[in-house]
Amino acid sequence: MQINKYFDIHFERADDATIAKRLIGGAKIKGPALVILILSMFIASIGLNMNSTAVVIGAMLISPLMGPILATGFGFATLNFTVVKSAILRLSLQITIAVLASALYFYITPVQTATSELLARTEPNIFDVFIAIFGGLAGIIGQTRKTLDNVIPGVAIATALMPPLCTAGYGLANGNWHYFFGASYLFFINAFFIFFAAFIVLKGVYSLPFHKQVEEVNRRNQLIFLVIGLIMAIPSIYAGYDMTIKYSESNHMEQFIKNDINQEGRRQVIDYSLDQTNKLVNIVVIGAPVTSEEQAQLDDKLQKDEYLQPYTLRFVNSVDEKKSTMDKTNLNKSSENLETYKNLSNLYQPTYQLVSETINTMKTTEAEAKALFPFVSKVEGMPLIDNLEQPKASRYMVIIHTTSAVSDADSERIKAWLEAKLSAPVTISIEQTTSTL
Repeated sequence: MQINKYFDIHFERADDATIAKRLIGGAKIKGPALVILILSMFIASIGLNMNSTAVVIGAMLISPLMGPILATGFGFATLNFTVVKSAILRLSLQITIAVLASALYFYITPVQTATSELLARTEPNIFDVFIAIFGGLAGIIGQTRKTLDNVIPGVAIATALMPPLCTAGYGLANGNWHYFFGASYLFFINAFFIFFAAFIVLKGVYSLPFHKQVEEVNRRNQLIFLVIGLIMAIPSIYAGYDMTIKYSESNHMEQFIKNDINQEGRRQVIDYSLDQTNKLVNIVVIGAPVTSEEQAQLDDKLQKDEYLQPYTLRFVNSVDEKKSTMDKTNLNKSSENLETYKNLSNLYQPTYQLVSETINTMKTTEAEAKALFPFVSKVEGMPLIDNLEQPKASRYMVIIHTTSAVSDADSERIKAWLEAKLSAPVTISIEQTTSTL
């Protein structure tokens, strides 16, 4: 029994006329198709603007962008360059309409916050290339079956096309070229590798009369597309490698903190950040401070980790040696002081929880602020608390570190953006960074 017959993509293949009709017909953008394109653009833009994953998925499902891409693959595979020109022209028109219309939407919408749904489409990597290839293969194989199934909707969700274009529109409306080029790159990655997958599959399943010249043209096209694909994938390979390194560093750091820094009943790490530029690990601890002897031992252990070896530990709230000695003396008053410490811990626990939540919020806020305001280098903030027993973040104090001087207008923009994001009044302080630690 031959195993390869179970993977034969010719099984239940539709006839050539049906395949050609489906793929060429799917590239049409007149009438309902154009209306659906605009509707899907608005749905995607609103979903990105409101940070709604479900709405963004809905826009992916109804977007007609897949049609011209598959038709282009069909045209090249069958050497029907009339179809190629028509499909590329229609796809270009769809891209232009989607980007300009979404830019107009984001220009007039009162909500200008960069949501996580928008941020997710600004930094493509090699995994997006793989998704586009596998999705394109599944999509074109589904289109060549006698009976259409639910493959295309699944491919539309996996290989997002409309949301990146709308994100590019957001970048265009706000003058944020990092968003614009990042999202545009994601779209072209998805579009090209869907096209390439369609081209490869259709060469194998669509019946063409054998002709030496035709075979030579097809091989030449295949080589050209392969080279283009490799060139397009290079930035995503670097981004994927960088993402993997960051994930590994973060994972190893979490284990290092858990095993070597945290000490139950004595010390707890409440926050840390990896400064890849300066190779520093900034760590915030509560409880017993880290002495110079302990830090030397921790630094020595850190050097033995393959991912954390370049980094140096910096305990942001560590105290000097004299104060550390005094703290040790006070903590050694045994059971009476321990009971007092427990009572204080219970009292300050809600405040600690609020501060921890704010620190996590500030991490996200810093990433978004850097994307929206290129002069921002760091964001720090804390809630202003009146009642320790029932703490509530009624106002925030936020320090904005910048790489250059900030105008009053930009200060007001940052303040308004922060208040919209944090849903509370904000007092900001602008500090220009003159040197790097």
